[in-house]
Amino acid sequence: DRIAAAAAYHPGGLVTDAADSPHLQVGAIKASVYVGGACEDSSFTAEQRRVFDEALTRAGVDHVVEEYPARHGWVPADTPVHDVAATERHWQTMLALFARTLG
Repeated sequence: DRIAAAAAYHPGGLVTDAADSPHLQVGAIKASVYVGGACEDSSFTAEQRRVFDEALTRAGVDHVVEEYPARHGWVPADTPVHDVAATERHWQTMLALFARTLG
């Protein structure tokens, strides 16, 4: 009830085979959610993005799940996979989410 917005960039482990997988718990979410996953990410594959997006949709969660043309970990400037354009998009989407939900 206290969280209005949540954003995750290059997340991992959101869809697993475990009984407590995060994608099975999304019904409790009341916040607006933004998830940006890298196109090259074995911890959040295209199939996992699809499953997570469908779980949020079924739960009626206001959300966006998108793919970035980048590798997992693209945001931090001190990583070898840092991507300037994808990082700028990350900031734009996060600030827009916060403006829409908190503004």
